[in-house]
Amino acid sequence: MEQRQFMPQLVEQLPTDVFIHYFHIAAGTETLPHHHRWGQVHLIKHGVLEMEVEGQKMVSPAGYAIWTPANVVHRAYNRKDIEYCAININQHLVAQLPQQACMIALSPLVQAIIDDLVHREVAAVDNYQDQCLTDVLIARLASAKRMDNFLPTTSDTLLHPILVSLEADPADTRSLGEWAKQVYSTERTLTRRFQCELKMSFNEWRQRLKVVHALHLLKLQYSINDVAFSLGYSQASSFIKMFRRQTGMTPEVYRSKLLTLTQQDER
Repeated sequence: MEQRQFMPQLVEQLPTDVFIHYFHIAAGTETLPHHHRWGQVHLIKHGVLEMEVEGQKMVSPAGYAIWTPANVVHRAYNRKDIEYCAININQHLVAQLPQQACMIALSPLVQAIIDDLVHREVAAVDNYQDQCLTDVLIARLASAKRMDNFLPTTSDTLLHPILVSLEADPADTRSLGEWAKQVYSTERTLTRRFQCELKMSFNEWRQRLKVVHALHLLKLQYSINDVAFSLGYSQASSFIKMFRRQTGMTPEVYRSKLLTLTQQDER
C-alpha cells in the first residue's frame, strides 16, 4: 500500500466559534503530529478512525468520536479510506467538555445533529439556527458517556505479543490459558495484566477487535456469514449477538445505515 503524509492547514484562530471541516482521507495516509488552539471532535461516517494522542493509540469505530482538547498533540494513520469530519470548537465554549483526550459515545440525538450539519456541508456556523444546533450538540457531548479508548493497547511484555498476533489474525480462537503457555506465563497473571493495563478482560478486548474488523468487512459488502466465519465464529448467530452487544445494532442494521449514507452522498 502506498504511504502518504498529510499535514492539516494550521491557522491562528477559527473564522467562527464552531467550524466544521471535512476530508476524504485515502488508505495508507499518515497525518503528521500537530495541535490546535481549540478543541476538536474527530469522527467518521463509517469504518474505523485510528489516532495517536500524546503518544497513546486510540481506535474509534463509527458511532464514537475522539475528543482532543486545545494544544494536545495528535496524529492519525488510517489503513482504509475514510470520510473524516472535525468539529472545531473555540476555547470559551468547551468548559464542560473533558480536560483530557477521550472517546465519546454518540447518542442518537448527537448523531442526528452531526448528520444534518454534514449533509448540508455546513462549515462556518454563522447563523442563528445552526448556532442553536451546535449549542445543543456541545451540551450533549459534555454529558455523553466517555471512555478512555475503545480498543486500548499496551507495551506490556506479556500482553503486547498477544495483541499484535490477534490484530494480525482476529479469527485466532486460542483461549487465555493457551496464550499463557505461549508467552510462558499463567492465565491468572494474564487476567490481572489485562485488567491493570487495558481496564478490561481478554474476552472483552478480543470482541472489540472483532467489531473493528467487522465494520470494514461490512462496508465491503461481505455477507454476514462470511464476516462471522472470517472472525473465527462457527455460527453467524454468535457473531450477530456479539456485534449487537458492542454496537447497539445488528450487522444488517449497520449495513443498511451505510447504504443510506452512501445514497445521501451521491445525491
